[in-house]
Order: sequence, then C-alpha cells, then structure tokens
Amino acid sequence: MKNISIKNILVWFCEQLTHPTTLFERSTWGVFSRYSHYRRSDLREKVSHATKVRAVKVANEMKAKYGGEYVPYKCVYCDGWHVAKVGAPANSVAVNVVPAGPLRVDTAFDVQRILSTGIKDIAVVYGGVRGATMSSPRQEYAWPIIHESGIRTIIDLREDGFRTRLSLKCEQYGMRYFHYPVDNRCNNIESMVRLLPELCRCIDEGNFYIACAMGLHRTDIALSVYWVFYAADRNVGPPEIRGYHAGAGHNTSKIMRVLNGIYSYMTEHNGLEPMPKQEFIRRKDIIRRQSKI
Repeated sequence: MKNISIKNILVWFCEQLTHPTTLFERSTWGVFSRYSHYRRSDLREKVSHATKVRAVKVANEMKAKYGGEYVPYKCVYCDGWHVAKVGAPANSVAVNVVPAGPLRVDTAFDVQRILSTGIKDIAVVYGGVRGATMSSPRQEYAWPIIHESGIRTIIDLREDGFRTRLSLKCEQYGMRYFHYPVDNRCNNIESMVRLLPELCRCIDEGNFYIACAMGLHRTDIALSVYWVFYAADRNVGPPEIRGYHAGAGHNTSKIMRVLNGIYSYMTEHNGLEPMPKQEFIRRKDIIRRQSKI
C-alpha cells in the first residue's frame, strides 16, 4: 500500500485554491481515503493520468461514452490524476431495470437472412443474434444485410470499443452502438456492474447483435451475467454456451470468475447480497451444465 505524500498534498491543495468554494465540501476530502487511489472491489490501483489535461480529456470521453458527470482529481497517494464519477452514491450498484416485457423479436426482424450471411459463429440468442464482431473490413458486405434485416442495436463487448470502426459503422447505418467492456480477468467489474442495467434493456428490447472479437468467449460471459443477475428472476431461460463449451475442451472457470467478481462487488457496495448465496450457486451450476449440452 502506498502512503500519502506531502508533496502531493501540496499539489492537491494548490489545485483546490483554484476553486476554493468546494474546499470544505465533504467529497473534496475524500482524496485522503485509500479508496481514492485503490479500487474498493479488489484494492488494485486506479488508472492514473500523468497530467490534469490528460485526466480532463479522459473525463470528457467517459461522459460522452457512458453519460453522467466525470471529474478529474489530484491523487495524494501518487503523482498522477484519477477520474471519478459524481452525482450518484458510490454504494448504489443494484441492477434497477425497467423490464421491456417478455423477450420478443420484432416482426421486421429477418433472422434467417442474417444467419445466411456466413458471419462466423452467427447464432440466435434471446431476441437477437450473437456472432463475430462486424468491425473487420472483410465483413463490409454484411452491413447492408444486417441493417435491412432489422438489427437496431450493436452490443460491442471488446475492451477497446469506444469510437472504433464498429461504432462509426453504426452511425453510418443508423444503428445504436452500445459498448459493454467484458474482460475475463475481472479488470472491468466496476464498469460491467454500472452498465449492466443498460445491457439488460438492450437485450430485452430485442433486434440486437451482440459480439466480442470471435463472438464466443466474452459473449458467453456477457450473456451469463445478464441471465444470472437479471433474467433468471424474470423466468427467462439460461443462454446457450458456445465458446466455453466442454465439447471443445473448455470449461466455465472464466465465466465463474467474472460472476463471482460481480457478486462480491455488489455485496460490498450495497451492503447486502444481490441474491441468497445458495441461489447464486444454483444459477452458476446451471451455467456450467449449459456448457455440456
């Protein structure tokens, strides 16, 4: 664990003098908590930016990407700057989603036409489809078909999805682009929890295309998260596991790692478990069984 640095306190204080009206606000003094430098979920160090200019740029990018307000702040534990979201309680991470009703497929959604495109690992899932990402120029031919078949939302599960070719193609074809960064090492747990309500809405609304690089492993994780922490409570069946499939020599350990990480994060930040432990274990066992079907 790093210690507070006198040098960094002086830099922080000088920065505060540029907007003294906030100096006596309780949130301002939160920089002296260790959680201003370390993540609550796993005590790893937060991303640090070398300059305030860089931190401001990142805060603006995050605001455009996720909505809400993000502010940079000088860290007293390290020489850098961090970015924090403001305007929402840090301990409120429950999945509050207004259900879109029963899972549905729009009558204008031509699933068979999408399946005939030859996109690698394309398959029907809930009210949409899953498959390899459409970011490659080699798949340019399929974009008009995807658009004409009724896809309204592209859900990008790659970690580096923001303002990539995929998001620009969505703009071109008038589709909604939603970035839900999935990582099997649990580095994105906070983002996955924060964005989970929007992921659930996108899937509930149907007519979506959800994809990671290959349309297999991270897609399995995202759909398992959707089902365990939301859809299972609404009598929706578990997803088919296609990437972490036992028949291909895989197991579900990476899915379980992420599910456990989200469960622990929600429990820590909400002060109560998102569901009874036994129910959580039961749902994980169902996901494991899906990988063997």
